[in-house]
Amino acid sequence: MFLIDNILVDDDIISQPFLCDLKACRGACCTLEGGMGAPLLDEEVPLLKKSIRAVMKYLPERSRKILLNESNAVEGSAGDYYTTCIDNAACTFVYYEGGIAKCAIEKAYFAGENPEFRKPLSCHLFPIRKADFGGTYIHYQKFEECEPALDFGEEKDMRIYELTKDALVRAYGEEWYAKLEAYALKEREEEIKAIRGVR
Repeated sequence: MFLIDNILVDDDIISQPFLCDLKACRGACCTLEGGMGAPLLDEEVPLLKKSIRAVMKYLPERSRKILLNESNAVEGSAGDYYTTCIDNAACTFVYYEGGIAKCAIEKAYFAGENPEFRKPLSCHLFPIRKADFGGTYIHYQKFEECEPALDFGEEKDMRIYELTKDALVRAYGEEWYAKLEAYALKEREEEIKAIRGVR
């Protein structure tokens, strides 16, 4: 682990190859079983509810029926909100394209129909998770369903911090990300030097 400003960062975030392979995982991160959907920041709850009208046309009928009452979009309480799920698995905001689970909130965002809210930050950061142990700690959370992303990331030479750049900038700012990137590049240079030294 290492610190960038006041954020504690798991080493895996800069070292682990990871690139989503939707053809292999079929959007599994949007349909993980467990009964709770995407964690929401308190300030995201009104933005999520405001998004409902824009996303309705993209959703399957069952989701549309659930979201006719906007209170059905979210469960939990302050500091512990989540999107609701269908059958304890798929997020209520999931739609399917070619058999792949995708986010209707993000689809509406990129279509210019929901410009204020791209999607929950927890989804945007995935597979990074955020914890609080007297300060912010971000770490890589492993899921069996995401194993294809490890091989694909290795093939394309993509690390978690590179994949999630937009989300990390959204969460912590451009300056913070630049520091993270500089640290990551320095670590990789040291690693290469060490390997060459051994050889």
